Amino acid sequence: MPVNMSQFAGWEAVCACIGGSQEPELFPQDYLDEGQIDGLNALAASMKKHGAVLADEVGMGKTRIAVALALAVKRSGGRVAIVVPPVVAPQWRDEIIKAGESSKDMLRSFDGLMRDYETDGAARMDDALVILSHRFGDVRAQTSGKRWRADLLKLLVWNANRRIRKGCTLAERQMPGVKLAAGEIIRRAEHCHLTKSAVEKIVEQFQNLDSRAELDDLNSNCFKNQSPELKLLERTLGLALGPFDLIIIDEAHKSRGEYKKLSVLIDRVILSSDKTGRRLGLTATPVELDVWQWKSTLMRVCMSEPVWMSIEPAVLEYREAAEAARRRWRTDETAQSRYMTAAAKFHASLAPWVVRRDKRRDVTTILFNEHSPSGMSYRRQHPIEVQAGDLSPGWLRIVFAAEALSVIGQAAADTTAARARLTISNGHGVAGIIDKLASRRAGNSRHEDDEADRQQSAEDRAEDGVKASAELSFEEYGVRKRKQRADWWKKALSAPFDNGTESLLNHPVLSKVIVEIENYTRTGEKVLVFGRFTRPMRVLTDLLNARALLRAVRDGTPWPQEKTSDDDQGVLLAAAKQLEFDYDRKHVDDILTDAYRAFETHRQALRNHISSLIESGATDQTALLQAIARDTDPSTIVTPLARAAEPFLREDTSGSKISRKAVIGALINVTDALRERGEGSAQDDDKLDDLSANALWARLREGLIEEYGAPRASFARMLYGQTLPSTRRLVQLAFNRSESEPHVLIAQSMVGREGLNLHESCRIVILLHLEWNPGVVEQQIGRVDRKNSHWSRLLREAVDAGSREMPQIEIRPVIFRGTYDEHHWSVLSRRWDELRSQLHGFIASGSDRESLTEGDRRLLQSLEEGSPDFSPEPSSKT
Repeated sequence: MPVNMSQFAGWEAVCACIGGSQEPELFPQDYLDEGQIDGLNALAASMKKHGAVLADEVGMGKTRIAVALALAVKRSGGRVAIVVPPVVAPQWRDEIIKAGESSKDMLRSFDGLMRDYETDGAARMDDALVILSHRFGDVRAQTSGKRWRADLLKLLVWNANRRIRKGCTLAERQMPGVKLAAGEIIRRAEHCHLTKSAVEKIVEQFQNLDSRAELDDLNSNCFKNQSPELKLLERTLGLALGPFDLIIIDEAHKSRGEYKKLSVLIDRVILSSDKTGRRLGLTATPVELDVWQWKSTLMRVCMSEPVWMSIEPAVLEYREAAEAARRRWRTDETAQSRYMTAAAKFHASLAPWVVRRDKRRDVTTILFNEHSPSGMSYRRQHPIEVQAGDLSPGWLRIVFAAEALSVIGQAAADTTAARARLTISNGHGVAGIIDKLASRRAGNSRHEDDEADRQQSAEDRAEDGVKASAELSFEEYGVRKRKQRADWWKKALSAPFDNGTESLLNHPVLSKVIVEIENYTRTGEKVLVFGRFTRPMRVLTDLLNARALLRAVRDGTPWPQEKTSDDDQGVLLAAAKQLEFDYDRKHVDDILTDAYRAFETHRQALRNHISSLIESGATDQTALLQAIARDTDPSTIVTPLARAAEPFLREDTSGSKISRKAVIGALINVTDALRERGEGSAQDDDKLDDLSANALWARLREGLIEEYGAPRASFARMLYGQTLPSTRRLVQLAFNRSESEPHVLIAQSMVGREGLNLHESCRIVILLHLEWNPGVVEQQIGRVDRKNSHWSRLLREAVDAGSREMPQIEIRPVIFRGTYDEHHWSVLSRRWDELRSQLHGFIASGSDRESLTEGDRRLLQSLEEGSPDFSPEPSSKT
């Protein structure tokens, strides 16, 4: 097989490719807007000299700009590695397809690449666009059952120098792709100087290993983390991918540490072309908690230590000057002057490396400002407040006990209390400690909820940099007395639950949030809720659905449920009490049964279309739809397919008139969302033969039956760590359609804040559990604050109608006043102000802007006009 190696023409050629007229066009004419084109030109210019960071705000289209740059590199003969969190890989593939190109599925692991070698040979080495998971470099060659991975290094060394025997004993279990990959690397080295040089260095360092003889012992631990053996294997894995001229790192702020898996991947695994290789980091939050994070962000795109040292004084001085200006900008002329000077130096230092467009330059934001009072933000931030004075005696006792436990040390508490203390220090506040202690005392903790909470806590530590254990270590004395006090307060906390006077279904925070949510949904709005604890999220979901069911019964509206279940009775009774509804299960079930018949009659037209499609064999459709038509038990799949497809049809139909074309489109959406990793997308269906299509449908069928085999109440849906990726995609698609359920989406932070674009029918975000990291909050808000959002459509409608009130994006943090939560909010607010200062050049906080005189307004405007601005120059000026 001939070696296919193209020659990269360089970054001047990339700039010419972007700026010149091309046949065919580099990307469709409407793929980028003017601002994105300006950003693309600025990045290409930076790439002539070094790497760059694209730091546009969330939702402004960074992915499209990066895809356009990647296509220009490809057309110039180069190769591009796109390194992404797994959850966003489908969006990257979609954007590449929209740009008129194609790419294979994301490579997730060492094993996945070796399987590709086994099935397709060295095709990945020749692919111009390669999508890699952030965790691709997680080799773990000493893990049981994975020791064969080390064979890649051993075979490479042996093929390069057949005289080397010591250390080259292969594992008993071997993977054919490994041998093929090692051989292909050697073949490429004959034609590529960079590969040849890398192979020679690996062989030399392998021969010099102190423990080389131990490599012949297949049970040794030579390949442990950070070992020289593992580092050689990581570099060999990179050679199996081939060199890249551009490495795009999505979410480049993640895993900043030297030994984190993302750092290992881009610094030790991926091979960058010699002199022309560049890195592009994509992140809306290059700094989150500290100005020092500029260093790790810029070094991720290959800024050298000497260059950083030359700009470090300007970075630190800007932080100090900005802080002084935030405190005294009205009165201190010295602080004002210092800020202006520092801002200019900061801008000059970072501008060659950073391109950032923020929402102030977005056409929709400009339109809002033109039609709104001066100083009003398009984002309206107003808390949902829970006041202690509004609580019942039982809940007052619970809250006081929780606050007391929050200051009792680990040494004084048992496992549950220690966990509660950890909960407080991780920022979950009163709501968290109540949920943790009460649910465990009641014995109703769910394993999947505990696992999701564990994953969320690990994510919190990685994102927030909060070391909860630091708060536990100083309380090492008075253990017995403290334990006695802890036991007393735990009993006080649990008593209202034990005697039946209070329930988590009457949680004061959740009760307040429900009122606010239903105020929105009554007006036709959809609501996105972010939380961290699964227990209150689940209770909130159940209560919202129970209340919606009871209202449907009361009002005589259809409900997709034939009768209530035994498990629902507790939450239905609680909801009935809240709504002052006279609940009788038999009466409710009778009404539901009658209404469900009408509901199913309405759905019958859809089922008829699907049955007709199956009976016809779908001969004119894709291979996958034909596989569905060949299903051996069609009666089992028709109703689940109808339930799954219905959300994609409600806005396209009138009454029961549903077109065959619309049904086919809905089914394609459903099957696309049901796919798991490595199963392609609808765009790949025309490449499937009958056997492959049958096998794919067999896998998708299981997910369909699991998710839609039974009717489900879905006024509100919950996504958390244990939710299947296919379910997440289906819920996302449905939530983005204004007429479809769910109307409320309750998402665990780690699941919902990345990879799920939820902006098409929602403009309201409720922060049920506060974060410590403002960068995380920006990611959450960014789910609805995006280009072509529901808010932007409402804004244009209001402007066209001549309305005096402009719609805003609503941000609703939930704050339990008078408790630890209030302190938490103050810390988050301060950090948020610091983040805005670094990234937006804002001097005054949101609250400070509410009481400006005209003189204050002019002064603040002049100061902020001098703030650092990393926006690209408009094309008309270049």
